[in-house]
Amino acid sequence: MKKGVINLFLLSVLVFSLFPLASAGVGVSWNQETALIPEKSDICLTYGIYNPWPTDSYVKVKLSDSLQEIVESSEVKVDSIPKYTYSNSSIPVKFCFKTPVVYKEDCLLFDKFLCEQKCLEEMKVYSGEVEVLEVNEDVFKTGGSGGSSTSMSVSAPLRVKVRCLAHSRSYGLIYITVGIIALLILLWKIYKRKKKKGKK
Repeated sequence: MKKGVINLFLLSVLVFSLFPLASAGVGVSWNQETALIPEKSDICLTYGIYNPWPTDSYVKVKLSDSLQEIVESSEVKVDSIPKYTYSNSSIPVKFCFKTPVVYKEDCLLFDKFLCEQKCLEEMKVYSGEVEVLEVNEDVFKTGGSGGSSTSMSVSAPLRVKVRCLAHSRSYGLIYITVGIIALLILLWKIYKRKKKKGKK
């Protein structure tokens, strides 16, 4: 009998300790977690933050350090999520990225001209997370970073893949240069002939 009472007590403690966690919280939703774009291109990804619980939540949104290198802009205007905000009416958070040049071309002239790209390198992927931290109201008002005052957090994956665009070596510049030189030589010869006729 004593053992049964102890088990009932432990079960009650467990239930009441878990109940407050279900009274408030935040969630994150998304339609696209991976983007495949070429070098020197822009892409924006939007995530939604919601709070279906009966208590307002204060949040801070963070992006992984691994993604900071390519962030061009972010629209994180959310700071509190009203209660009963469901996923179908989530508050949008938008991040825009710009990919740098990551694949080296094989160039014959000054590392800039007569180049070709064979795309033999492994695809470059910037991978991280969008993290939503629920914080108490005092931390939010004082502008703190959360830390030990963070009650919970949720995250969503975010990946930007840089697509390599293969192309052959273009000799168009050489043809244009040769054509300009030939035209200049022709004009010079015409000028010289006219000059000789003028002297006669």
